[in-house]
Amino acid sequence: MLLLLGEADHASGSNDPPRLKARLDAAGLDALRGERGDGFDPATLVNHTVVLTLRTGLRRRFGRGAGVQAKVIALLSIGESPVEAVLDRETTLQRLRAERLPFGPGTWVEPEDPQRIAIVVSEFGDARRDIEHQLQDLEADGLLRIDRVWAHFEGPSAERSLIDALVRVAALHAEHGLAATILARGGGPVGGFAPLNGHAVAQAATAEKVPGLIVGLGHAGTSRTALDEVAARCEPTPTAAAALVRDLVQRTGIRASGALVAYDAAVQDEIEAAGRIALARAVKAFDEALHSLIAEAEQQLRSLDREIEQSLLAIAACAAEARGPAAASTVLNVDPSPGPMGDAFSAEAPTLVIAADTGRVIAAASEAHASDRILLQFRDGMVSARIEPRPRNHD
Repeated sequence: MLLLLGEADHASGSNDPPRLKARLDAAGLDALRGERGDGFDPATLVNHTVVLTLRTGLRRRFGRGAGVQAKVIALLSIGESPVEAVLDRETTLQRLRAERLPFGPGTWVEPEDPQRIAIVVSEFGDARRDIEHQLQDLEADGLLRIDRVWAHFEGPSAERSLIDALVRVAALHAEHGLAATILARGGGPVGGFAPLNGHAVAQAATAEKVPGLIVGLGHAGTSRTALDEVAARCEPTPTAAAALVRDLVQRTGIRASGALVAYDAAVQDEIEAAGRIALARAVKAFDEALHSLIAEAEQQLRSLDREIEQSLLAIAACAAEARGPAAASTVLNVDPSPGPMGDAFSAEAPTLVIAADTGRVIAAASEAHASDRILLQFRDGMVSARIEPRPRNHD
């Protein structure tokens, strides 16, 4: 048997890499069947990536110079994915690069407050169940809103269905500003992932149309698809993709809690500052009120002192009247006309004149009234008197 081998890491840019013919003779085939079982069929190597141990050597070819001859010594591994799937993926990515469309992990921007997302899944698949199991409590509590977009991932209509679903997601993002989109499917045969390598599907999933795309494809052990490369985040399973969104929501809650604590602290500081200002104002107002009260009290005390003094003088006047002849009553005739008083006060003027009834000190003649009883305080004693008007002399 002849195996036509290609170099997996050839950098020529061609989809048809250089080839090498290697011989697998009967003895080598028997050795491989001894290692892998009698059911091993070299046909299983067709269109797969294989790792071989070869024995190579130069041989002379007539008219064409030296060539390389190779013989299979050992088969180390067989790739799970057909070569066509790998080539389709690379062709799609090359076209996207040529079109200068943004895609890949470099387009990921972590949302600060993921409130609304979309999921693109099969309506009846396990992927939907796994995602909803992770996010159902957040949705029930109103912390996350989920737009569900159904799609077919296998069959002749798979590519068209996926394109329509991604167009629907792009419209939702334009209308509501989705925080992220999860595109997920469960595991399956390698051929079932072929629609995810299509150029039209990958083009509809680029960052300018579906920002924040998270792909979770359950294809453990198989090659990555073009959609894995296009997505902003690539997770190994639908559950892991949903867990990523859950972590984003929880981190938002932690940031919100921290912000609330900081806000409370700021409010507390403001309240304390306002309290200090209010207290200072209250203390100032209290001091002013206290000073006012003290001034008023002093004024009232002065008034009370005058009242007490007048009362004492009234008592003294009553006492003077009660002494009888020693305090002989004297009648003063007062000229009601303004001007200096007569000779009665010129020689021995009293030092104090007091209204006997009220104890009020009479400081001027205008304050004295007819028929008032007064007390005259001299240096050597006190006498009682009564004021009577003196008629005018018209002569």
